[in-house]
Amino acid sequence: MKAVWLSSRVFFPRRPCQKFQRRLRKVLKPAGAVRDRDIALGLAKNAGVANGAALLTQLTKQREQVAKAFRADLKVWAKQNSSNKWRRRLAVTAPDKTSKGKWNAAATSAENAAAVLPTLTSRFFRAGRKVAVPEAADEKLHRFRLKVKRFRYMLELFRPCYGPTLDEHIGTLKELQDHLGRMTDCAFTLGMLAKPALKNLDGAEQLRSYLAEQIQRERAAFLEYWERLLNSLDAGQRWADYLERFAGRGSKPNHSSSGAVDAVRASA
Repeated sequence: MKAVWLSSRVFFPRRPCQKFQRRLRKVLKPAGAVRDRDIALGLAKNAGVANGAALLTQLTKQREQVAKAFRADLKVWAKQNSSNKWRRRLAVTAPDKTSKGKWNAAATSAENAAAVLPTLTSRFFRAGRKVAVPEAADEKLHRFRLKVKRFRYMLELFRPCYGPTLDEHIGTLKELQDHLGRMTDCAFTLGMLAKPALKNLDGAEQLRSYLAEQIQRERAAFLEYWERLLNSLDAGQRWADYLERFAGRGSKPNHSSSGAVDAVRASA
């Protein structure tokens, strides 16, 4: 299935874009390592793991180590003066043809929203129906969480083009994202606890039991929420119809392509 967000290649040269994305991942990886330890420490606290337990001590030590590495990477990044290089090389190269389902930088933000968001909405609902089942694998739910996040951010970028109904849709996506995010955080922390450095420490078993319970709870909450609000036969069509028919009614027309270009940049 195609992604439900915009490809940066629509607007930017392919090679420079891929190169900068690889560089970004080098910074995001150590940043994610810090976040993972922060989440694990927070979950351990929620699980009632006692202060001073060996698990908390080791997690805190790991966090300090990965945070130190992250700060070092940021210093290297800053010295490279990458922002100036990006500005010079990322020239906008948007297509000049207008067709349904494709972005056109020459059109208004509302026109682009009406042309493309309904298609993205249909793809999003198809993806959701495939994973909103009890037997869905954790990895598939994790990938769908990323789709929810990017789809929500896409709609938020075009919020000025719509009225209050869009805020309701965004709120629905945020709640869906929260259920999936909490489930993913617990599953990833379980994976961390399987590693030798943490596996047998005091407090690890207590946290494992808590995480397993939370995963099942959030999975059930996700399935119930999808079934209640998004699984009707016409739910996806209603969203798509709204995004097509009401684009441009939330504010004055935008006679530039900045909305579409910003959307692509944000999804890179």
